[in-house]
Amino acid sequence: MNFEEMLEQRDIKKTSKIRMPYGYFYKRLINGKYSNFVEFHDELTEDIFFGHCVKAECEAIGSIDHKNQLHFSTDGSDGVFAIAVEVGNYQTLEQLLNDNPAIVARDEFLSTTLKSLFDLTSTLNNKDIYHVCYAPSNILMRKNDNSVRLLCHGSFYKKVDVDLLYEGVEDYVAPEVFDRGVIDSRTDVYSLGKLISYLYHSAGMPFELKPIIAKATDADPDKRYSSVEDLEAAINKAHIVKRAGLLGIAAFSIALIVLGMFFYMLPSPDVMEYVKPVDEPIPDEMLEEDMDALLGIGADTDSATIAQIIKQQQHLKDSLGMSEGKMREYTAKAEEIFRKQFTKAAEGIISRVYNNDQMNGSEKDFAINADRMTRELVTKKDEIMKSTAISSERAEAIANKVIEQLTEKKKAEMDKDYYGIKKQNNKK
Repeated sequence: MNFEEMLEQRDIKKTSKIRMPYGYFYKRLINGKYSNFVEFHDELTEDIFFGHCVKAECEAIGSIDHKNQLHFSTDGSDGVFAIAVEVGNYQTLEQLLNDNPAIVARDEFLSTTLKSLFDLTSTLNNKDIYHVCYAPSNILMRKNDNSVRLLCHGSFYKKVDVDLLYEGVEDYVAPEVFDRGVIDSRTDVYSLGKLISYLYHSAGMPFELKPIIAKATDADPDKRYSSVEDLEAAINKAHIVKRAGLLGIAAFSIALIVLGMFFYMLPSPDVMEYVKPVDEPIPDEMLEEDMDALLGIGADTDSATIAQIIKQQQHLKDSLGMSEGKMREYTAKAEEIFRKQFTKAAEGIISRVYNNDQMNGSEKDFAINADRMTRELVTKKDEIMKSTAISSERAEAIANKVIEQLTEKKKAEMDKDYYGIKKQNNKK
């Protein structure tokens, strides 16, 4: 082995190949700079149509100016075995979720990811380009901000053997693709619906989304939403209706509380034979602010009953008038208790998954264990949240931070070559 070959082998060892449906995505050090490449699977490159499809896509997406669209170039030869992808540090959505499964619990992650996918897909569909397969292994995420990137759209490869192209990700591809039927916006609606179902698998899909996803993933294209814009509008409407419903329930609950307080404050009907004179006059502020409470008790009420009502009103005001500083102090203590209890529980749960034995096992076993881990973390978070009486928003934020810290800690303690990448590379 000469010196150049030694350098090449060294560079290959420094980078890991990420398996995608159509090939391996990897970085390579060339002239002191890292460049992104996709090395296509041998079975695909042997297809007589594949090279022409890659070149057609390269030319078509060159005019698409969208931040979530990745561009690439070919080497110009007749047979296309690899492509050079624009600069950036990327990983697949599948990798991200395996690395940090709790990220799906963040509302902003789901909403931002789906909004980006809907926006780019709409742009593509308007140009008669369809991604076809939104499998987590077919979506790239930029590492520094987890923003979406798409590459290699399925509608350019209609002439290629689809069984080879989508091997292992068939669940995310609409039935009409395998039947050699029409590929259009409804095809992308189906695949996006499958992706949304996957993202909510661990945390549990909200009830209001279930009928929407059922319609989006119907086997009959005519029964689906006609476009991704319609699918997005249906999801947004469901969220608005849910928020309105929650506000209505909250308003009704507050009304019941106020009504209950009103009846509670009414004077007792018991007859009193002796009444101790009241030395203190009715405070001016009571006359100004709580006249309705006094007028509602009747004209024949004695001074002792009035005094008791005044005392109750003042007690209520004192209870509600706790200083903001004191409230912040109590809240901070509750959150600190939550953080300590959740950290202890989460460390045990995460340790059962993030260890060398588990991470170097099969992808299927790891996915099952990661799913179980996520459910346990959510259950434990809710349990401790109730016992410490902190808000769900604060519990969510603290839990996410704790999980991120523990995950990074466990990763640092493990063998860096996980996810079965060694095994995949050896097979390759």
